[in-house]
Amino acid sequence: MASEETRQTKQFSGDLNALAGNVMAAVGMADVIRTTMGPRGLDKLLVDQMGNRVITNDGYTVLVSLKTAHPVSRLLVEIAERQEMNVGDGTTSTVIMAAEMLKEGYRMTSECGIHPSRILSELDEGVDIVAEYLNSVQIQIESLKDPKVKDILKTATASKLDGRQLSNHIMLAADHLGPQSRTDLRHGILLLRRLGDDVFVDGIAIEAMPQEISVVNYISNPNVCFIKGSLEFPLPGTQIEDNERHDAERKALIDALVKNEINVVLTSAPNIDNAFKMELLTRNIALIRLSMEELVLFSRSLETPAVYGSQIISGNILPCFKADSIELDEDKNLTILRAPKSGVAATLIIGGATTETSKERMRTCIDGICGLHYALKGGVVPGGGIAELNAARYLEKKMLDGKSQNIGCGILVKGLESISRQILDNAGYNGYEMMVRLRSQPDGIGVDVATGEFINMVDNGIIDSRITKMHAIQIAVHIVKTVLKIDRNLLKDDPKEGVN
Repeated sequence: MASEETRQTKQFSGDLNALAGNVMAAVGMADVIRTTMGPRGLDKLLVDQMGNRVITNDGYTVLVSLKTAHPVSRLLVEIAERQEMNVGDGTTSTVIMAAEMLKEGYRMTSECGIHPSRILSELDEGVDIVAEYLNSVQIQIESLKDPKVKDILKTATASKLDGRQLSNHIMLAADHLGPQSRTDLRHGILLLRRLGDDVFVDGIAIEAMPQEISVVNYISNPNVCFIKGSLEFPLPGTQIEDNERHDAERKALIDALVKNEINVVLTSAPNIDNAFKMELLTRNIALIRLSMEELVLFSRSLETPAVYGSQIISGNILPCFKADSIELDEDKNLTILRAPKSGVAATLIIGGATTETSKERMRTCIDGICGLHYALKGGVVPGGGIAELNAARYLEKKMLDGKSQNIGCGILVKGLESISRQILDNAGYNGYEMMVRLRSQPDGIGVDVATGEFINMVDNGIIDSRITKMHAIQIAVHIVKTVLKIDRNLLKDDPKEGVN
């Protein structure tokens, strides 16, 4: 047993200067966004070389805006992008946890001679135990009618610009989707950004106008379909060059649209046959051209698949969406398809006094919607860093029960505890002192940052998505494993250098 322990704690022979530099780079990135965390987090003013300003406390926005050349700093930016893309929130938590674990990991390798390989394997064991704990304490949200929906939104937007007001807007959109029990909120609630007041649309708002505006006057009950690919004849997949065949294709497509009572066509076609456009106009069918990205977004939002023109001609079933009305706002270049009874999609047009405030308010909405989306998908746990703190305590207990000195789990504990400590620091408390008191409290008990009193976080509506938290922990551990395993920073040779 002693020889095995000696083998596992074999003196690390890597370049500690390289490791120290890499860890310092990660810690430096974390220090930039530490003060943004929690309900009393502060903002950052970002200014580029052109004098453009961004005021935000969104960790992801700050990180991707930083100008940094260090490879580990760039790694954290890439990880932040991955966290944002996958779950839409939790970037700040990810980076802070990673920095705390890296500091402790460096200490264990430099002072105790622990080999990084041992730390990496034991970190994975710790993540499994944390996942086990969070799964055991999660509270499931049954539907958008659950009272905890408001609590999720309140927590997710607490530190953001106009958080309370915007959480009410999101709640309004969620109520619209509630009757259909739609939980895919990342696609069900669409967001647009404009200067001015906030606007709720019970349907979808499209930032484009029909090719011929007047045709809208003849549409009373919109029936919408999505066509992707080219609308030039011959259609893709057709190799016949005969002009008469082209005319037959055009007529077949028009006839299929008329047969299915389609009167609004949304398409991503880069080029549209002129004769086809004129035929649509004579049939009072509105044609709106979008980017492929927008077409996919609206198709998912309205749960209506986009099809190719050749599929329509071949007689396949044409998916369509029935709206109640179509409206045009020519001043704002908006086409609005209202569907108040469908409960399928809703749009929030986010306003603001300036471009920068509207952007920050948009980010607030994204955080709120993503938090609610994943809460519906995977349940909620206590917020305010308490779920992580309790998971750390559970992990320590598992280590004691196993009577082992699990170095990797000990490092993970440090990372998990850093979240609640940072929130308390940002709220004006002595984080370390309050943490000592918190550790003696039962699970689920945290600090009310407004009063300093101990409260039950769930009962007081301070809850977070379990999926978001777990994903942040997994990504943070991924960063730690990547950085700790690097024992040299080497400059690659440029093969093009010296070549004429």
